[in-house]
Amino acid sequence: MSECVNLAACPFVKYCNEHDAETSVKGFITMYCKGDRKDSCIRLKLCTQFSKAVVPKTMMPNGLPLPGTNKDDWSEEAKNYRRVLA
Repeated sequence: MSECVNLAACPFVKYCNEHDAETSVKGFITMYCKGDRKDSCIRLKLCTQFSKAVVPKTMMPNGLPLPGTNKDDWSEEAKNYRRVLA
């Protein structure tokens, strides 16, 4: 399976690498960015429909915030991704 087209420049991946994210979070990178769940990545869908600017670095590929973070500073599109991607 091919990697996500945004993998090399993905703010989520960079954030996880810089902050030595826990193994379970890095599993998301394996499953979504390098694996068979790439097409269900909320981050990629938001980037495609809107722009990279609306996708926060602390949003995991499943649309939830990284553990220890929250949605307070997320764009409205990111906070409401279920509605805007429907």
